[in-house]
Amino acid sequence: MPEYSDIRIITGNLKGLFIVAAGLMAAMALISLALGEPEDTPGFMAGLAISLAIVIAIQITTPQAPAVELKHAIIVAALAYIFIPAISAVPYLLNAGMTPLDSFFEAISGWTGSGFSMIPSPVDVSRSTQLWRSVTQWIGGAGVILLMVTILIRPGTSTYVLYQSETRKEKIKPSIRSTIRTIWRLYLLLTVLSVLLLYIAGLQAWDALNTAMTGISTGGFSLYGNSIAHYDSLAVELSLLPIMIAGALPFAVMYMAFRRHLSALIYDVQVRAFMAVIVAGCAILAVQNYFFNYGNIFSALKFSVFQFISAVTCTGFQTADLSGWSPTALLILSIAMVLGGCAGSTAGGIKIARGIFLVNQVRLWLIKTLMSRKAVIVMKLGRHKVVEQAMTEELNEATLISFLWIVTIVVSVMLLSNILGAGVDLSRIIFEVCSAQGNVGISSGILTPAVSPVAKAIFMVDMWMGRLEIVPVILIARAILKGFG
Repeated sequence: MPEYSDIRIITGNLKGLFIVAAGLMAAMALISLALGEPEDTPGFMAGLAISLAIVIAIQITTPQAPAVELKHAIIVAALAYIFIPAISAVPYLLNAGMTPLDSFFEAISGWTGSGFSMIPSPVDVSRSTQLWRSVTQWIGGAGVILLMVTILIRPGTSTYVLYQSETRKEKIKPSIRSTIRTIWRLYLLLTVLSVLLLYIAGLQAWDALNTAMTGISTGGFSLYGNSIAHYDSLAVELSLLPIMIAGALPFAVMYMAFRRHLSALIYDVQVRAFMAVIVAGCAILAVQNYFFNYGNIFSALKFSVFQFISAVTCTGFQTADLSGWSPTALLILSIAMVLGGCAGSTAGGIKIARGIFLVNQVRLWLIKTLMSRKAVIVMKLGRHKVVEQAMTEELNEATLISFLWIVTIVVSVMLLSNILGAGVDLSRIIFEVCSAQGNVGISSGILTPAVSPVAKAIFMVDMWMGRLEIVPVILIARAILKGFG
């Protein structure tokens, strides 16, 4: 069991997150009044009261949080994706009339940026509830970037090596506080630009605001049950492509691009690999859909490009009904959702950075079979060369995370195949699990409000573990069983 001192450190550092939750609830209560929806105000006030009660309780028991170590910070981040969604579920429960389970599902889907929804027709709920869904994804997206830049990008990880090689061992700013401010400014700028782009493309201001917030955060919540297909607008779809891609690019590199010149994006190894995946994936999926789903080159390109970019950026917007797509097309999207976007972005998935290291690990193995075991092998990452021995730990980390991802997907598929029954095609179950664990939200039609509570619980665990990249969940289990020693 964890020691009391460890518990004090964790609870003390969770206090700040509950204060943020209280601030969001207070702001939403005022916004509900401004929108002329006073009937929604009590729901947000209830969330505010719960948040403040927890803050007061922590303040009494832990007036000053002890210094936090990396192991504590990772567990705080993991617990935050449980406790904050639990509080965020209160407005859904009281304002939208949802069940407790569906309310928690909606909240955890929002905060993890997954995009699955238990609201069949979001346009029918109040504007306050619509905005609350968008806010959870927008704030959650920024939180993921901060988590990556300040905690998860650390020595011994593949993302750290790429971060060092491409930023020349400089952080965005010299301190965490200034880093946070800079990320928020860049994130806000990208959001404003996204709103303007969608408004110019023809969306009403309210739709442009909410879609931009869930687009740049690669969250995928939509105001409509059939997602972006509702607009039936090529201009809107084309406008969303750069928005989704921007959300899946590493913010450290984007900051350098804004600060200096575009060469930072052009030469970044992750960005180049990511764009190559997009081009290749869109082409392969378009060919597949042309021959097996549409038979029309324009339709095949239109739907394939949008769905693949939505999948690989882990956004989850949809323009096509995937229930009629071939198993091979679903498999292509599943691979894209598992791979995901760049490290240091709002996207989910295993991350392009780890994919780069896995590919290089295969190259190393092939080279070693042809060369002397004593040979010094140098790998090239972008414009920088790294000796193999200096990257062993990073290669192991990439392999471990990928292995844990595969194991989690297999276990989830096995459980869900038994729960959902033989009538549900296995390829669709695999697709839905990859979408949940990749924090995407694209659905083949399985995950609806009518699905069993046990299945919903499994999908929630997948979303939670996927957002945390699994390892923090293992740390929590170990801390409960054996403590932090």
